Amino acid sequence: MDSSNGVRSMAEAKKDIGLYLMDYYNWQRPHTRNDGLAPAVAEEKLNLLPGIS
Repeated sequence: MDSSNGVRSMAEAKKDIGLYLMDYYNWQRPHTRNDGLAPAVAEEKLNLLPGIS
């Protein structure tokens, strides 16, 4: 890791941002409008209800 900006390359930065969005932001981060559920978890819960797609 380069101490001046934290990443070695643009590819590394894109990978890190993608991992953050797909893992933490979508699956772990609680959201107050979803009763404390992460966005992807709340969406999965909706998909389990009959008549909602």
